[in-house]
Amino acid sequence: MRAALPFVLACALCAVAVGAEDAPPELAQMCSTFFGQLREGKVGEAYALLLQGSRIASKLEDVAKLEERTRAMLDSYGAVRGYDAVGAEYVGKNLCRLTYLTRSDIAPVRWRIVFYRPADRWRVFNLQMDDAVMEFFGK
Repeated sequence: MRAALPFVLACALCAVAVGAEDAPPELAQMCSTFFGQLREGKVGEAYALLLQGSRIASKLEDVAKLEERTRAMLDSYGAVRGYDAVGAEYVGKNLCRLTYLTRSDIAPVRWRIVFYRPADRWRVFNLQMDDAVMEFFGK
């Protein structure tokens, strides 16, 4: 058990959670543009801009699935009326997960966007959306 304690502590310190205001400005701007496009109902344009340079953008089938899921979300929960930045988490200096909450007519949607910076430019590495907003309140 004593040997496991340093490992547990090291794992706990690997991902550093910080406030949403601590997101890199370029990522906050990318997300602002993305959610602004969604607010206007421009799903294809939103993803085209957000995914520029990412490995996801080169997989047309994956992009189509994201767009389809987003349109289904809009149909189910209503138009995006706004968004709130909820949190930013870092693993090292080049991997960042931003969490957002969009406000829609019927229900909020949680967005988790992971960005990776292999060199000089951030790129979307992963994107998830769901309605599991109760997780914000703990178990």
